[in-house]
Amino acid sequence: MPFSEVHRGVIRFGVFEVDLPAGRIRRNGLRVHLQDQPFRVLAMLLERPGEVVTREDLRARLWPSDTFVDFDHGLNAAVKRLRDALGDSAENPRFVETLARRGYRFLAPVELPGKAPPAGQTSVIAGLRWRFLAVGFLVVISAIGFGLHLGMRVSRALQPALPKEIRLTANSPDVPVYFAALSPDGRYLAYIDPRGTFLREIGTDESHALPLPEGFRVHHLSWYPDGTHLLAEAVAGQEQRPSLWNISVLGGAARKLVAGAEAGSVSPDGKQVAFLRGDKFDHSEIWLADTDGGGPQVAVEVPGFVVGPPAWSPDSRRFAYLQDVYWPGCATEDLRIEVYELAGRKSEVLLSDYRLQYGLVWTRNNRILFSRAEEPPNQGQSNVWSLEVDRRPGWPGGAPVRLTSGPDWKPVINMSADGKHAVFIRTNIEPAVYVADVHAKTREIGRLERLTHDEWQSRPYEWAPDGKSVLFVSDREGTFHIFRQQVGAAAPELVAGVQGSPNILRLNPERTEILYSVESDRKTADARPTETSSQNSGVPARRATNSQPEGEFQSTNVRLMRIPLDGGVSLLLLEDSGINNFQCARLPSRECLYSKYTKDALVFEEFDAKTGTKKELLRTSEPGWQSFNWSLSPDGRTVALAKKMRAAEEAEIRLVPTGGGAPRVLKVKDWGRISTLDWAANGKSFWASATLHGETRALINIDLEGRAKPVLEESKPYVGWAIPSQDGKRLAIWEATGGSNAWMLEVPPAW
Repeated sequence: MPFSEVHRGVIRFGVFEVDLPAGRIRRNGLRVHLQDQPFRVLAMLLERPGEVVTREDLRARLWPSDTFVDFDHGLNAAVKRLRDALGDSAENPRFVETLARRGYRFLAPVELPGKAPPAGQTSVIAGLRWRFLAVGFLVVISAIGFGLHLGMRVSRALQPALPKEIRLTANSPDVPVYFAALSPDGRYLAYIDPRGTFLREIGTDESHALPLPEGFRVHHLSWYPDGTHLLAEAVAGQEQRPSLWNISVLGGAARKLVAGAEAGSVSPDGKQVAFLRGDKFDHSEIWLADTDGGGPQVAVEVPGFVVGPPAWSPDSRRFAYLQDVYWPGCATEDLRIEVYELAGRKSEVLLSDYRLQYGLVWTRNNRILFSRAEEPPNQGQSNVWSLEVDRRPGWPGGAPVRLTSGPDWKPVINMSADGKHAVFIRTNIEPAVYVADVHAKTREIGRLERLTHDEWQSRPYEWAPDGKSVLFVSDREGTFHIFRQQVGAAAPELVAGVQGSPNILRLNPERTEILYSVESDRKTADARPTETSSQNSGVPARRATNSQPEGEFQSTNVRLMRIPLDGGVSLLLLEDSGINNFQCARLPSRECLYSKYTKDALVFEEFDAKTGTKKELLRTSEPGWQSFNWSLSPDGRTVALAKKMRAAEEAEIRLVPTGGGAPRVLKVKDWGRISTLDWAANGKSFWASATLHGETRALINIDLEGRAKPVLEESKPYVGWAIPSQDGKRLAIWEATGGSNAWMLEVPPAW
């Protein structure tokens, strides 16, 4: 029906009537209050029921081109109000469906306004109507009883209840469960927490620690089919790299099987183990060996890296794995489940979804259980899903089915041999902002004080010039915005006028404006294709250290915006592809830098914080260039770079003068995996998040000679970064807290 006709009548769907000309909506005849913008969103969706209405179309209709507004925030709020009025939900939509990164679609059947019948036909229609009503009334009455009974049975059959969830551990937040493995007979749970490795009898809830040598740190477990032995990934004593070990739950010494191996998984027939290997930055190879560790050989090499242990098929002829194909600066991250067939020595893609998370299980009835993240505004949650696998390798046998609901992250771990029980971890991580005082002479910090008192994701990036409030980004309204909160205040204040969903924010050299980055569109550059084992099933291809993404290199186009410190109008400063970080020095220096990923190098550009003019400063394409993190000194004279390598590698910091000259390298003894790096306010040391060789994650202070001083050691999931105030007296610290426990899922055969 033409748009003009739609707007001349009343549209009906479900129990709702929408009078578009009058701007009113009624539910069962009663008027529902709905603001103007949500109503206009509804009107646009009703114009094209069943079709995608893009966010760009909505923006063009709702806000004229010369109107300044935070479009993402405004549209998300309008859609939320519309759903509230309709009694709809984003998780299980009946009316308004969200299509990630695209727009919205109206799902329900719509009764559009029809044309009135010709005058001559009216009496005929009225005359016939009573005859059908009399007969129809008797038919309907006789069918109601049977129909209701049958309808309820069909409804229950089509909408089965979710599987039952049973809590297995009840650890407090300071001793989170890292990993858990269910024995083949489903009677025992082996699990790992900061205190050690434990065995729990599920029927009695009795637990005891497994007798392991001192300094034997277990990271991952897989049961042997006999139910008396565990394949463990562990670091023993002074060793730096993990190995695979055989541990008896009945007692006895642990036996080393394979050195330099991680995330081992025993095949159901007990004849092979699959495990991961890779370089100092990631896991890129899946290996096979005998269950005693003999005859190790590479089976699969992937472009990208493997996330988590392989999941064996019930017949031990195939295994599934989660592959993350990510290239720095690319517009998208390709996460997919692939199935490898041992006989044919080839992999096939089973499912591709950017929301896939850690953990796969292959059930006895030929289904794969996996974890998938939820869409905004529930991006801090994931749920367990089930997907049937066809007999042919790599072919799905149906649509995925969700098995769990509710908040928390839920990585799937493993399953009992009978396929009736699966174990997953519920992790309720709460990223928050803390503040602490800094002792000037000792570089020690005082007691942490929580700044953000909520469960939203919040990331601090700057202090206000007066050192009394912190600037951070947070997703407390579904998408990220910039907030400012004073120390001791109960809630933050929104910095009004920010466009898009900001990623990073910094202050300009004068400390009068906020600079922030937002993604815009994508640009395409050529890239060399990489041969994979699925392209050549004979011999797995060797992966180069800096292999390129397959096909075209689609870089993310990023805008740097500027806005007054107290909010106002955002202005475009500059735009470039692949920007991943930026920073400015403090006056009297006006040095500002941003780094960007290209297909073969990390490039640094100097830019003017007022005009946006830029020029290349330096670039690096050395091995592992994709893993560099960096920070600009307060005086703008030095860039400090550190690679985010694996914890077993010794950390180092490279100091590169911005005015030219030879770089200097600081060796940081005993510490590895420098995840974050920020200069101290006086330019004489660094605040860094690092990992002590072994287990300890900590916030450390590193002086210009490479001497490290731990200031905050935590057993909690994450210790993030620390941002110093301009006077150096305070730190704003990103840290995640929360509990983590093992749960069991009773999986019916129908799932």
